[in-house]
Amino acid sequence: MIINYNIQKINKLLHDFYNATGIKMDLLKANFSYVSNRNQHDYVKYCKCIQKTSKGNKMCFQSDNCLLQKSKISKKTEMHICHAGLVDISVPIVYDDKIIGYLILGQMKKETDFSVLKEHIEKLGLDTDLMSEYYKEIPVFDIEKITSVSNIASILVKHILLENILKPKYDERIQNAINYIDENLSSELTVQIISKKINVSKSVLYKRFHEYFDLTLSEYINLKRV
Repeated sequence: MIINYNIQKINKLLHDFYNATGIKMDLLKANFSYVSNRNQHDYVKYCKCIQKTSKGNKMCFQSDNCLLQKSKISKKTEMHICHAGLVDISVPIVYDDKIIGYLILGQMKKETDFSVLKEHIEKLGLDTDLMSEYYKEIPVFDIEKITSVSNIASILVKHILLENILKPKYDERIQNAINYIDENLSSELTVQIISKKINVSKSVLYKRFHEYFDLTLSEYINLKRV
C-alpha cells in the first residue's frame, strides 16, 4: 500500500501534543521506522543518559520493538513499563484492516520510588545519585491520567486519517466521495446526494467508509466540518 506523509502537518501535530501534555510522541511507519523528526523534542535527561550507554540504548530499542509487536498482533493500543521503569504507549493506525503506522509515546512514570531501579541503573554504569535526581523530574501520571492520554492519542489517529496526514491510496469511488465532501462542506450533504453525484450506490458508500475510517458517512462529514 502506497502511503503519502505530510511531514509538515505531522510535526505540527506532534509539537501541539507535546505543548499540551509535556509528553513526547513519535509517528512510525508500519515497519517501525520513524516518520517524524525524533529530535523535534528532547528526551528527558533520565532517558537521554540511559540511551547514551550502549547497553541502555539497545534495551530501549528492544523495549519499543516489543511494545510495537504487541500492537501489531492485537491491532489495538498497548502499554507497558519499559526496562527503565517508565510507561510507554503504542497506538496503531489502522486503515482497511491493515496497520499503516503507529503513534508511540511515553516518558511518564507511575512510581516515585527510584530504589527499585537503582540496581538496573548501576549495571548500565551510570551515577545512581544523578539519575535519581533526573528520575524525580519526570512527571507522575496515575492510571486515570495515563488512560486519558492514551484515549487522546487514539482520537489523534482518526484525525490523522481524516486530514490525510497519512494518505493511503483509496479506491476511486471513495476518493471521489472525499473530494465531493471537501468541496461542498458548507452545502447539504446526505448519502443520497453524494451517491447520486458520484454514481455509487448508498450501500457501497456505507460499507467502504466504515472499512476505511471506522466511521459512518455522516460521522465522517460531521468530523470534517468540526
